[in-house]
Amino acid sequence: MTHCKNCGHSLRYDFSYCPNCGAKIIKNRLTLKNIGQDLSFQVFNLDNTFLKTFRHMFSKPEIIIQGFISGARKKYMNPVSYFAIAITLSGLLFYVLRNWYNVNLTQVNGNPENTPNMDFIFDYQALISYLMMPIYALMTWVLFLDKKKLNYTEHLVANAYVTAQVSFLQVLICLPLFGFFDIDYQTFNWFYLLLSIIFQFYVFKKLFEIGMGSTLLRALGYLVMFGIIFMAIGIVVALLAFMTGKLNPEDFVPK
Repeated sequence: MTHCKNCGHSLRYDFSYCPNCGAKIIKNRLTLKNIGQDLSFQVFNLDNTFLKTFRHMFSKPEIIIQGFISGARKKYMNPVSYFAIAITLSGLLFYVLRNWYNVNLTQVNGNPENTPNMDFIFDYQALISYLMMPIYALMTWVLFLDKKKLNYTEHLVANAYVTAQVSFLQVLICLPLFGFFDIDYQTFNWFYLLLSIIFQFYVFKKLFEIGMGSTLLRALGYLVMFGIIFMAIGIVVALLAFMTGKLNPEDFVPK
């Protein structure tokens, strides 16, 4: 007899998986070969939970979200891990855009000399993403309060999946797009923001099983709320930038 290294449950020597917690029994010493095999299975296997989650978030997002909420936790990747991977890749994307592609993320190409460079904001992109998640959840919770189907925490789950999905798409689109074409990021960002909201309410339409008219009205309400919050956050960021010396009044003087 041996014991599971994850839960301590007693095991027979011929077990490949723990019957108590489901963990795989690792019998070999750690080598580059078995690490490579494990990674290839976890990341590149077309049947693994990550790729399955990514594919099905387009075709049946309500199954993924409602399944996790109701307790089905094995078939798809959980929202915390899915969101964390997406935010990590987004951070790498913005690093590539700024340092390899030399893209101005906050300046307008038409008149960059009169626009202060706010690209330092993307140094805190991951932190901002985590801080924004409760706000996104609050907005959708308010907009769908009459349906009484999901509580606030469940809206957090739904928004984590949605935000992660649009972040993955952003990485897949931006890397080749900005690598081959000279495009104003701000123009692209506004179009992509609209696309993200359309996808978000496509997901919520399927999740709440509502009609197109109701979906559009709630989406418009979301846009209004998002605009107000975006302006408030912009003011806070600007104040913090002045307080920390990232911005100076001279930056706004026409050159």
